[in-house]
Amino acid sequence: MKRRVITLLSLAGLVGSGAAGLLGGLGSCAPAGSAPAARPLSAAEADRLAGMRVRNHRDGTAGVTATIGDQLRAEGWVDWRRQLAYLRVTRPGAASALVQAVPGLVATVTEPGSGGRAGTGSPPVDPPAGDWRVRAAVPGTDDNSATASMDGLLNLLFGAASTRPDAAGTLRASDSRWLGSEKADGDVVDVFLGPAVPPAQASTPPPTSLADMGGGVRYWLARDGGLRRMAATLPGNLPVEIGLRRGEQTGFGAVPAFGGAPITPRKVTADEAKLLAGLRVADLRAGGGRISLALPARDGTLRRGEGWLDWERTRAYLLLRTTGGEAPAELMLATSSAVAIRPVPKDAAGWVLPPLQAPRGKWTTTPWVERADEMGGFDLDLLVTEAMALGGTGRGKPAVVRESARHLRDDTVNGVPVGVFEIPKAAEAGAAPGNARMRYWVGADGVLRRVELLTRAAGYAQLDLTPDENVPDLPPLP
Repeated sequence: MKRRVITLLSLAGLVGSGAAGLLGGLGSCAPAGSAPAARPLSAAEADRLAGMRVRNHRDGTAGVTATIGDQLRAEGWVDWRRQLAYLRVTRPGAASALVQAVPGLVATVTEPGSGGRAGTGSPPVDPPAGDWRVRAAVPGTDDNSATASMDGLLNLLFGAASTRPDAAGTLRASDSRWLGSEKADGDVVDVFLGPAVPPAQASTPPPTSLADMGGGVRYWLARDGGLRRMAATLPGNLPVEIGLRRGEQTGFGAVPAFGGAPITPRKVTADEAKLLAGLRVADLRAGGGRISLALPARDGTLRRGEGWLDWERTRAYLLLRTTGGEAPAELMLATSSAVAIRPVPKDAAGWVLPPLQAPRGKWTTTPWVERADEMGGFDLDLLVTEAMALGGTGRGKPAVVRESARHLRDDTVNGVPVGVFEIPKAAEAGAAPGNARMRYWVGADGVLRRVELLTRAAGYAQLDLTPDENVPDLPPLP
């Protein structure tokens, strides 16, 4: 699926590869000390170190306890299969923060109810609602700020898993070393100095310097290959130590921006296929309703929208505001063919919904086909046009739907039980189950309650709909 559009296929490939690009925030790690007994790796040791990342990915999740310098402490979990980390972060004299991250994106919120005091232990399994702020991970820099340090820690965690083993021969030829043996929880562990980033499989000649592989990291590996601990020095000369609690398989939830609760993709049943085949007809019968939109961006801003969707006339009307940035509030009028945008008037501070008597003048109307860039359609455009397109005449064929659709999980939207499904587009043929870019949250009545989009930033945006047969008469395009 390659149309110069950010798609989940390409993102999934990145997440599963353990590629250097995911570890940009680590910069050049130096080893946190060395031992006088250091020596080159034996063949058996190189094989064990080479298999460490695959073993972590296979095991799935682990508990995490980490310290950065003498100021930051983090506790929680990493899920290497989902490439998702969830931590409670504390520092002296400050309220605790909750942090979730996927490679390249970080979401944070001051822990609700902490009252200026730091919480202890791992975070709540179900992330609390709140004003989670999403931002891009900070690239490697000689910056010892809390933000850069936390991103270095997260990059170390994500870089410790891969679907492919490292090249054992390259590890033996590199500056990787055996540093000694220790006892940990009654087991003997070997301490290795190895690369933060595995060398590329096609490197010719392969690198030998750890500086060319993301820097050096100390790994504490049990004889069964299980990683127990990591240590390194982050940019800014801050030491970081990470302890891993193997076998801690907590199924923690993700914030909405990272996809919510874990999914278990399966083929849809005959009844579910019939429900999905009739989705457009059920939506058209419902008429439309109130819509609410949330779209995170890599710059840490969150675009929110409130308004209405009319499936009978194929129109959407939204008041858009951006939190965490300088972008002005806007009105958006959309039809199946074009979209019109205008800044809100100066007296719009108290608006909750767009005015049904649309302001005159200052509208810019553009056909949808002219809104794309070299990467394809914009996230906002894709979300709104997809929602509008989900109402219409003509049922689909359940047998055809059953071939491609997947049930991902059961969930709720605004207290309404729904099934969460994906129906991959033609361009997504070959994507692994659960990796389609759009997700559809459908009630038992067959009406859409949410459409969810994997954004260019690799987070998820949602457009929620509360059905209402008395949708107001929305303004036409100016």
